[in-house]
Amino acid sequence: MKRLVLIAIIIVLGFAACKNENKKKELIQNEPQAKEVKGNNMPYQPDKDAFKPGAGADEDAQWTFTKAATLIGLQNYDEALIYINRYIEKSPNDGNGYFVRGFIYSQKKEWEKAIPEYKEALRLNAAHTHAYMYKGEAHLYLKQYPDAFAMFTKVIQIEPKNMYAYYNRGIALSYMEKYKEALSDFDVALRIDSLYAPALNNRGNAKFLLGDQNGACKDWKKSMKLGNAASERAYNHYCVGKNK
Repeated sequence: MKRLVLIAIIIVLGFAACKNENKKKELIQNEPQAKEVKGNNMPYQPDKDAFKPGAGADEDAQWTFTKAATLIGLQNYDEALIYINRYIEKSPNDGNGYFVRGFIYSQKKEWEKAIPEYKEALRLNAAHTHAYMYKGEAHLYLKQYPDAFAMFTKVIQIEPKNMYAYYNRGIALSYMEKYKEALSDFDVALRIDSLYAPALNNRGNAKFLLGDQNGACKDWKKSMKLGNAASERAYNHYCVGKNK
């Protein structure tokens, strides 16, 4: 009899775990963003200084770097790669060269190739926040969540008011199933920019997975009004018709 009761308990717990896992799959988590327009959801390029050659570059090297940056702006990444390779051959000690090459690989979604480039950029310039940010983003896409967490933490140490770093670190924590810690990072991101819809959406996800459906629905509703499609889907599925 005791054995039958134990088996029944195991079945119920297994069903509950499966149900919770299905909920996580249903929730759409907005992607990491290295940098975005404040109050909007459209990403833009890193600061223009990241696309400038180092001070020691000669005229020919400067032209080569500028050509690569121009081609990136045109989304011609393969040709841009040719020029940035030439630049790095001439200026192997300029961290921006490696950052730009990593950025090109990121745009091509070649994350494994991007990471060593960002690492080299950081070896040459330990305060290169863009390299930390994009290296963290690459780790996220490769499901290397502790590494991503470490990179975004570095950005926060250098720029304590960088909203995107808190947002991205919250995503890393969510994937690590550390929802309370993720909630704290999304809270900080939203204190910096209360209209950042992806942070509202992902905070809603974290609240929902922590059992706070009322709080989740409030966040999803705000995010939905700001045009976030993921929040609209979650709100309609979990909140509409449930007095939320």
